[in-house]
Amino acid sequence: MSQPPESDLPPTDPQNIAAMRELAALWVQSQSVVSAYITANVFDLHHAEDLLQDVAQIVAEKFATYDRRHSFVAWVLGIARNRILKYYRTKARDRVVLSEVALIRLGEVLEQHRYESEARREALRQCLQQVSGRRRDVLELRYRDNVKVAEIGARFGTSASAISVMLHRIRAALYDCIERQLAKSGA
Repeated sequence: MSQPPESDLPPTDPQNIAAMRELAALWVQSQSVVSAYITANVFDLHHAEDLLQDVAQIVAEKFATYDRRHSFVAWVLGIARNRILKYYRTKARDRVVLSEVALIRLGEVLEQHRYESEARREALRQCLQQVSGRRRDVLELRYRDNVKVAEIGARFGTSASAISVMLHRIRAALYDCIERQLAKSGA
């Protein structure tokens, strides 16, 4: 197997590697929002997947122009919106499902949802730190290790029903804690 000529290899200087890592991290964080945005606007799943790949390619090509003072998700959703509009222009015989204004609004809503989801995950992390002792052990066995309720009960010498009640109370307490955290942070 022959090696490609050195001129065909991507540059490996430390700055370029750092930029590629930054892009990868940002893309992983925003891909689900971008995918949801495209899927909400393009009903043919295969076309939606193609558009997502197009957007990823454009983002990679234009990443050097991304202004880090602004939201990466908003920047990517702008690229996705333009690709969707181009898609519908090229498929003029098909009906346009949403106007450009609707596409912009949907993008704003999805970006807001992303921030709310992040705030909720952070609140959950903080609330989980408050769960300790036997309650923590039961929670980890059930949700981290995926152990069945009956087996957890056997390990602790109690009934599956008692474990189910405990898990219900833990979830309710976590929900209340998360809501308090979100209210406190204004999210």
